[in-house]
Amino acid sequence: MTKGERDRLVEISSTEIDAVKRRIAVLEESAKLLFPEDNAGRSSLREMIKTKSANERDLRPARLRLNKLERVLKNIDDADFGICYICEQPIPVVRLIEMPGISRCTKCEDK
Repeated sequence: MTKGERDRLVEISSTEIDAVKRRIAVLEESAKLLFPEDNAGRSSLREMIKTKSANERDLRPARLRLNKLERVLKNIDDADFGICYICEQPIPVVRLIEMPGISRCTKCEDK
């Protein structure tokens, strides 16, 4: 991986980390169950519980994505970064940029 490719991967990962963190903050805030003060009724409470459940469900993949992106930045300077852990061949930089955190090349991914 060239320095330019590395820098581009860092830039993309950092930008996405910021976006995912904002998304997580919104989901966490929306997942808080707030009871209506105006006693709007059962249907309103049911809707709120449904929304809370949906937001909690969306939090898991967002947190997983954040973890993968943070690992990219942490490990990008490691000697084995960008190397397929199955066949030990370099993962194309385009794939690393499109899918930060990927640990397998296309061939091994398809097996």
